[in-house]
This record gives sequence, structure tokens and C-alpha cells, in this order.
Amino acid sequence: MARAIAFNVRQWHKWVSLFVGIQAMLWLASGLYMVIINLNFIHGDHLVRNMSDTLPPGYTPGFGFEEVMSSYPQAELISLETWLGKPYYRVQTIDGRVLVDAQTGIQRSPLDRTDAIAVAQYHYARPGEAKSAQLLVDQANAPSEIQGRKLPLWRIDFEDPGRTSFYVSPDDGALVTRRHDYWRIFDFVWMLHIMDYKDRADVNNTLLRAFAGLGLILSIAGIWLLWFSFKHRRGVR
Repeated sequence: MARAIAFNVRQWHKWVSLFVGIQAMLWLASGLYMVIINLNFIHGDHLVRNMSDTLPPGYTPGFGFEEVMSSYPQAELISLETWLGKPYYRVQTIDGRVLVDAQTGIQRSPLDRTDAIAVAQYHYARPGEAKSAQLLVDQANAPSEIQGRKLPLWRIDFEDPGRTSFYVSPDDGALVTRRHDYWRIFDFVWMLHIMDYKDRADVNNTLLRAFAGLGLILSIAGIWLLWFSFKHRRGVR
């Protein structure tokens, strides 16, 4: 009876191990890639510049805060920052964010194609030039690499070996994120690692839990089969 049970368990263990083993290899391979590649490189830190521009000491805007408040009475947040090396207000309202020239009070947003490319080139730390610009407006057809960020966004693609893409907000002119092929590979292996093949974000999904649980059961079954095999051999002797 015990031998029959062990035989059935061994057959089950063999075939299920083959199935789970494929995913285990993917876990190992994807995990190896993610620990070998520097995260700062994956995040594209080497691709950007001018991200921490500061205002000149003692700068006084030609268009004051009171005037901004008067022009945007529903403003929830007003910040004086630099944009393309010049002072601008970023104004958060209930309808969204806008970009306002701190000297003239002229609203610069929403950005057109030329302005979006100018922002991307200003922050791009490589010698290449932008080769294309696309305004993304449809959330359903947006590339997964923007990871659910709110549209609209300008996508600016560069002519470089990594196929770099910068995403620029047309509302406040900010560089929202950047992507390149090594990030895209990382995102793909991350998907394989967590087994979330849709959003690539849920590390507690049912499929991952099922495979992890099945792997644990296989390990316990393997230990039992090893113990049973040793016990049976001692009995034969």
C-alpha cells in the first residue's frame, strides 16, 4: 500500500516538477538580471540633466504671487520654479496644473510639439537629437511603460542605441518619466518574476501565490519521497 502511494506521488511529483520548474528557472533568470543591473541605470538617471535647477538668489518675480492668485482664484497650490532655465509658476487648480511665466504672467501651457521637444532636449544628457514626438491622449491605447500615469503626455523619442523615450506633461511642462530598452527588458523580466502578465504591478496575484504554494508542496513531497526511499532501502537490507 505504501509503495503504491509512493509510486503515485513520485509520478505526480515528476510531472508537476517539470511544469513548476520552468517557472522556477524564470524566477532565477529574472532575479539574476534584476540584481546584476544597477537600478539607477535602469531608472535612466544617466540620461537626464538639469533636474534640480534653482532660482537665482534674491530673485523677485515680475508677476507676483498676489497676481497669480487673482488670475487663478481656484488655485490649490502655487510653486515658483525653473522651467527651461527660466522662472515659472506651476499652478495646481481643481482642473489640473498650468505653467505660468513668472515675469509676464502669460500662461505657457498646454505645450505644443515644439515646446515638448524643447523640454526633452533640455533634460536629455546625451548628444543625440529627438527624432519624433507624439501626444498621447487615449488611456486605453497608451503604452504600458507609462504605468498608468494620467494622460495627456507628450512622448519624445531619441535617436540613440537605447531607444530612449521622454514623457513630458503638456500641462505643466514637467519631465514625467523616461524609458529606454534596458528598462523595458527589466519591466519584462519583472513581469515574468511576479507573474502579473497584465499590469506588471501586483506582487500578490493569485497565479504567483498558486505557483509558490505548489512549489512548497513539491518540496515537502520531495522530502517525503527521499525519506521513504531511504527507509525502504534499510528495510531491504
